[in-house]
Amino acid sequence: MEPDLVLDKVFELADRVGDLMHSTLKERGLTPARAGALLALHKAGRALRQRELGDVLRCTPRHVTALVDVLEAQGWAGRSAHPTDRRATLVALTDRGAEAAAQMAAERQDAARTMFGDLTEEERDGFLAVARRALHGMATLSEDRATSS
Repeated sequence: MEPDLVLDKVFELADRVGDLMHSTLKERGLTPARAGALLALHKAGRALRQRELGDVLRCTPRHVTALVDVLEAQGWAGRSAHPTDRRATLVALTDRGAEAAAQMAAERQDAARTMFGDLTEEERDGFLAVARRALHGMATLSEDRATSS
């Protein structure tokens, strides 16, 4: 099989996963960025400094501030002062946010089982190896484009 046919399947997979994710999130009134923040806080299992949340989400301080502003306004998360660092602000899930994040995490597990549960461990390891290699190739393409601009 030619590499361009493999890339076509990668695009098809990304498109279908993206469509499923967007429709599911839209039902909840969330965007991918907002859902990512909720899941990051859920996974951490504790309040995070805004800077920590930005690091996990790989976004700028300005972006994480705007993101948390919206999450707070919509009742998904709340801010509080850090108990020992006056310069830091903590972000934590509200009850509503915690419930939504737990449901999204469970749905992710269900989707993973549906999509990959019948693969052997060897097949999953092979898929992960190919995915890592593709991501590395994408990073190389991005770097090449950045240096040639």
